Amino acid sequence: MKGRLFISAFVLCTSWASAAAADTSLEILHGWNYNNDFNGAKERTIYTVKTFQPWQYGTFFLYYDITGPFTPPDSKVLPNEKGGFFGGQSFTLSAKRIGEKISGEKWDWGALGDVSLRYEMEHVSKFGMLMYYGLQWDLKIPGFDFVAATTVIRDDWSLKGVDLQIGGAWQMTIPLGNITDFVFAGFVQWGMFGEGSGAIEFCDDGVDKCVHVQQKGAPFVTSQPQFLLDVGKLARITDRHFYAGIEYQIALNRYLQKGVNENLAQVMFKWAL
Repeated sequence: MKGRLFISAFVLCTSWASAAAADTSLEILHGWNYNNDFNGAKERTIYTVKTFQPWQYGTFFLYYDITGPFTPPDSKVLPNEKGGFFGGQSFTLSAKRIGEKISGEKWDWGALGDVSLRYEMEHVSKFGMLMYYGLQWDLKIPGFDFVAATTVIRDDWSLKGVDLQIGGAWQMTIPLGNITDFVFAGFVQWGMFGEGSGAIEFCDDGVDKCVHVQQKGAPFVTSQPQFLLDVGKLARITDRHFYAGIEYQIALNRYLQKGVNENLAQVMFKWAL
């Protein structure tokens, strides 16, 4: 599982501006310097499915990371390396689009493209579901394909209280002459205060082998910038469908645990359907 655990699944990393067209992509990532933890060993493969679907008054975004998608069932690895997943589904309701429908007029907010209510369900192997609810801000900044931000409440069932989480995401496509395109994209998320204390129960081999783990949710920062080349265009096969490059993961206080960090580069291949 990638470092997106306990991070807003909107995750902003591929959330297009609200006026964008529908988009679906498949990604394969491989890295060699993960932490040894319940997700697996230091070397892992991640398979990610994403889809973004705009509708008349908002958007729908879904993504799931699957750890060990090619691991045989008889391999002697941790359970999460046999298809362990992390992901979520987010829904937005556009204040601007609804306002324009009611007023019968187009609204121009300058650099602010839209403001939307958003709700997200995040699903995590071994932990279950947590929720986010708040606002999404779509911005219009020259040179960027999209820039977006969120201000949300993070509500984890296993921890007391809630936390304020703010984030941002971006994508910029830079043409390299007529040769190919370079894409710089990514997201950053900041859980500002931590979410209180609680306990999580792990039951790997039935209820007779359950372990209760006490934890206190600490503030965290995570970011995953991507540096990709349009290899389909480079090979003169097709434009804007096949990409290859590097995704770098920066995770401070990962899993909301103080002092648990994970920083590594991952080789990445993306197929935009």
